Amino acid sequence: MLGAIIGDMVGSIYEFHPLKKKEFNIFNPRMRMTDDSLLTLAVARALMKNYPIKYSEEDLALIKKDLVDEFVKTWRNHREAGYGGMFYRWCINASHGKSEPYNSYGNGSAMRISPVGWVANTIGEVKILSRAVTEITHNHEEGLKGAEAVAMAIFLARQGASKEEIKEHMIKNYYPEIADLDFDDLVAHYEFSEICQKSVPQAIYCFLISNSLEDAIRNCIAIGGDCDTTGAMVGAIAEAYYSKDKVSEFEDKFLYLMIDPEEDQFIKEFHKTIGSHKFDK
Repeated sequence: MLGAIIGDMVGSIYEFHPLKKKEFNIFNPRMRMTDDSLLTLAVARALMKNYPIKYSEEDLALIKKDLVDEFVKTWRNHREAGYGGMFYRWCINASHGKSEPYNSYGNGSAMRISPVGWVANTIGEVKILSRAVTEITHNHEEGLKGAEAVAMAIFLARQGASKEEIKEHMIKNYYPEIADLDFDDLVAHYEFSEICQKSVPQAIYCFLISNSLEDAIRNCIAIGGDCDTTGAMVGAIAEAYYSKDKVSEFEDKFLYLMIDPEEDQFIKEFHKTIGSHKFDK
């Protein structure tokens, strides 16, 4: 989850101003949390409220209800966070008790999913919980697939899977096109896209060719596109792979320099609640 927030913040500057290179000041004071981070935290709050997670229909329905409330609360408190138009309208309707999904395959489903990858304990749980927290808005199959792919990559990384194993699982079960992606080609030709089909595979690929959380985020900035959202995806996966059991120096600098103390404290409470030892001293 912290990796998703960092990736979002770094990418927030370059979403509409592609840099197309890896070398830049990653601690830019102009960066900010966008809807990617805020909705990630909302998902985490709903899951933490219902932890330990039970997977009965009744319990999943309660999680959905709590998540609707958290999304509306987040929208009310942060109106200028950069929400997509359909999600903004959904929040207006949901605030009046009408929270029907809108068949979206936008990458908003995948940007906010990282807490699921930390909470779920089996592949089956990833699939069930990912669908439950996604379909309240993004009930199109591509929107559901994008969220599940990112959550699954996080889960596999947490379980100690190698990059080759994660890559194989992503190619076999989600996005075969990952096998044909090339970094230099993406830097030269990749363009902005807000849909899962054209951003989730690229984000996963940027993780697969990385050597650290920071490097993974830099890869996303270098290829351009919807950088805050792909940054959130790649940061979430890279965190689970490189620093699931400890806080890296890179993460620690962000917590100290860039992240509000209230969010810092909540992230630590979330990890403590789910039994993670990432922030143990």
